[in-house]
Amino acid sequence: MTRGGRQSPEKALPARPPLVVGIGTSSVDHLCLVARHPRLDGKQPLVHYEVQPGGQVPTALVALQRWGLKTAYAGVFADDPGGHLARGALAREGVDLAPAEFRPNSTQPVSVILIDQVTGERSVLYQPGGELTLKELNTPTLEHLRVATAVLLDAVDLRLAIAAAQVAKAGGALVVLDVDQPSSGIEQLLALSDVVITSPEFPLRLTATEDLSRALRLAAKFGPWFTAATLGPGGALANVRGREYFVRGYPVHAVDSTGAGDVFHAGCIYGLVLGWTTEKTLRFAAAASALKCRAIGGRPGIPTVQEALDLAEGWSK
Repeated sequence: MTRGGRQSPEKALPARPPLVVGIGTSSVDHLCLVARHPRLDGKQPLVHYEVQPGGQVPTALVALQRWGLKTAYAGVFADDPGGHLARGALAREGVDLAPAEFRPNSTQPVSVILIDQVTGERSVLYQPGGELTLKELNTPTLEHLRVATAVLLDAVDLRLAIAAAQVAKAGGALVVLDVDQPSSGIEQLLALSDVVITSPEFPLRLTATEDLSRALRLAAKFGPWFTAATLGPGGALANVRGREYFVRGYPVHAVDSTGAGDVFHAGCIYGLVLGWTTEKTLRFAAAASALKCRAIGGRPGIPTVQEALDLAEGWSK
C-alpha cells in the first residue's frame, strides 16, 4: 500500500492501469452538522461546519484515482475562489485535468448539506450546475474519450452527455451513468449507457411502477445491461444481464452519508474494469460506500481497496 491510503497499482492493477474519464459538474460543499434538522422559523447553533470540494463525478474520480486507476476530468471550473478550490483538490489527487476549462465571470455551484448528528443521514440544498458545463467536447476531451476504458457521466447537460457517450461507445469504453431525475431525451442517453446506478426514485419514475425490482428490469430495456439502485444503509439492488442481485448494507459508525453514492459508483467501475464477478463488484462497492460514511464530506472517508475488500469478504462469510 502506498502512502496516503492509495492502492499500489503494481500489486492490484495491470501494468497500464485503466483510464476512467469523468464528465460532469463540480461543486463546493458547505457541510453543516446539526443536532437535529431545523424547524420552520427556528434557530439553532451548528455542531460543526466546514467547506470541501464536491460533485458526483469528481468525487467518484478521486476514489478511483486513490485506488490506482488513471482518471481524467472534463468539466468547467468557475474562475472564482470556489472554482480554484475545486480544481486544486483534483489536481492534488493526481486527476488529469487537461480536458477541463476555467470560465471567467462565473460562480462555482455550491451545495449546502445538513447532516444529522445522530444518524449521519443528510439533506442537500444545491445550485444546479447546468450553466457551468462544457459548451462542446474540446480536443483534449475527445482524445481522452477515444482511449478511455470507462466513462462516467452525469446528465446535467444532456446534450453534452449524449455526445460524449457516442464517442465513448465508438471507442469501446464502458459507459456509466449517474442520473437523478428522468427528463426529456433521457431515453437516448440510456440507450448509449452500459451501467446506470441511481437512487430508487429514478427507475420508479422512469417506468411508472412502484416495484423497484420490476423498475430495474424495465429500465434495462432502454439499453443498459447493468441497472442498480442504492438503498442507503439498506444496501443496493441490481439487475445485471437479466439476473437480480441484492447486496446488504455494511454496519459502520456513520458520521455523514455525503458522497456515499459517488463512492458506490466508483466501486462498481473499479470491479467492472478489473473483470471481477458481479457479486464481488457489488459487495466491494457497498463496503466502500459504507466506509466512506465514517468521515464528514464526500472524500475524507474514502477507504483503501483493501479496507473495502476486508469488510466485504468478512461479512460475506
